[in-house]
Amino acid sequence: MDKIVNTASIRDSENCRSFVVFDTETTGLYPWSDKIIEIGAVRFCDGVPVETFHSMVNPGIHIPEMVTQINHITDEMVAGAPDISEVLPAFDEFVGSDALVGHNIDFDLRFIQSSGSVLPDKGRLYIDTAELSRQMVKGPDKVYDEASGRWVNDYNSQYEVKGHNLGLMCEFYGIDHGELHRADEDALVTGKLLMALIGDKERIRKAKRNSKMAKDFEFEIVEHIGVLAEKTRGWKREINLISWGGADPKIDIRDWSPDHSKMGKGITLSAEEIEKLKELI
Repeated sequence: MDKIVNTASIRDSENCRSFVVFDTETTGLYPWSDKIIEIGAVRFCDGVPVETFHSMVNPGIHIPEMVTQINHITDEMVAGAPDISEVLPAFDEFVGSDALVGHNIDFDLRFIQSSGSVLPDKGRLYIDTAELSRQMVKGPDKVYDEASGRWVNDYNSQYEVKGHNLGLMCEFYGIDHGELHRADEDALVTGKLLMALIGDKERIRKAKRNSKMAKDFEFEIVEHIGVLAEKTRGWKREINLISWGGADPKIDIRDWSPDHSKMGKGITLSAEEIEKLKELI
């Protein structure tokens, strides 16, 4: 599935002085059948939270028990809440013309759009802290699991975080948080995460360097050294630096769909490419 908006790189987000972070809680994963039950937003100016928006939402349907176990929102809590048609105009007005930030922002944008928001719109800066986290902080490599027929995390590989969900990234950057999976709290800590990523100058330097290397080689990711994957029509490309040793250092190229169903193969670098790569690193 194509992304609903193009999201900014770390280069663009560094210059973002005023932005609104938002999050939704929903009855499920599918905007065409599930409903929003909570929406929260926080405006940051010069790195400081200055204004908040929050509303519970009556979805008009039963909240599944599995959802309640995650976010602790019950039917009783939303029984007297306004309908989403009453909430979204106020939310859209709150956002105004500011940049919009979220952790896996595509998910939340799809829900508010399908519920009647005027967002997303063209000309706005969109930032996904989950994508930026994957650019800057190394997760586990992927290995193919024959039993399940899926690509899974290889926790025997070198990594800095087990995953890039909001909770794990808050732990990595030492960001205190209250009850996650509530829209207002998730929005607040997502803003703090963005500020931590922007403030991580050493990782930004490496990400920019590797982005230059990726561009020069017409590649879009070298995950072992921190370059984000190109996302084209839902596909991802991962290019892992395998080895400097021996006469033929190799690059391993993996192409997969969102369900990780396709695998590529390794290529050998030419002597000229090897020297160019060493210069860039």
